[in-house]
Amino acid sequence: MAKKEFHTAVCPNCHHKWTYKEKLLGYMIKPRSRTRCPNCKEYIEPSTKSVVFEYIALALLIISIVFIVPNLPILNSTRIIIVLFLFFVYTFIFVPLTVRFEEIHYNIKDKSNEKGN
Repeated sequence: MAKKEFHTAVCPNCHHKWTYKEKLLGYMIKPRSRTRCPNCKEYIEPSTKSVVFEYIALALLIISIVFIVPNLPILNSTRIIIVLFLFFVYTFIFVPLTVRFEEIHYNIKDKSNEKGN
């Protein structure tokens, strides 16, 4: 049985392997879809699979915070600790460790080559 290689976040242009700090500061903290590679400075985007995983994890986080944690028969201070722990796991562990990047080419017509009016 072949050993499956663990792929980490790699720039598709220069093949720079992102460190945890680069993923946390360069991708997770900045709220935008396109991110610049710290090595080649090209814009890259998270892969579709990474975005789907993020949305699923975020939906589960919201469901647990809104519906499950308030109904637990524990003290309010413990509920706050549980919510903070879940948010910490999502922000600092799940997303930075599961992000993958890809280069997306958009089919945009070149305005200078269009003939017309």
